[in-house]
Amino acid sequence: MWKYLLFSAIILLPFQIYCVEGERVVKFLSSNYTFNDKHFKNYSITIVENLMNMDMYLNRPIQRGFKCKIDIQLRLANAKHFQSVFSQKSDVCALTSSVKNSMLKSWFKDMTKNSNFMYNCPVEVGHYYLHNWKMGNSLIHKFLIPGSYRGDLHFFYGKYGTKSHEETLSVTIDALLSN
Repeated sequence: MWKYLLFSAIILLPFQIYCVEGERVVKFLSSNYTFNDKHFKNYSITIVENLMNMDMYLNRPIQRGFKCKIDIQLRLANAKHFQSVFSQKSDVCALTSSVKNSMLKSWFKDMTKNSNFMYNCPVEVGHYYLHNWKMGNSLIHKFLIPGSYRGDLHFFYGKYGTKSHEETLSVTIDALLSN
């Protein structure tokens, strides 16, 4: 019996080492954006060697009521289109100044390590940046399975999809999540 246990340990131990869940990695692939020049003098987002860089020049202060509709989408293997797996509308000013932690707040807090983003509104006219940011393993939530992802972010004032809706910025980021 002990020979069987020893044999099992010798054979299975190396296999189990390789089966341990590996570090989850997000690889940014591409980005696209449009901005409303009434609110932004300029805006750019680039991805270089899996690091995200963003520069924005505000024409107007960001006030309370500045909202974001974020839609995280997954493209299944052999599928042509992305399918939404998570969608949420949030007041950006309320989210960033809140003590409550959420997935979006944790992403924002991590970004502030590489940026001059402000936690409170109003955000004054000026230059704001995010340089050399990489999404860390701790920011990748367990409900996201490996695959091709797209993040669609729409920043706006007013009520989304109505006459009062005023689009300020739209950003699309494609990424690959792997184990």
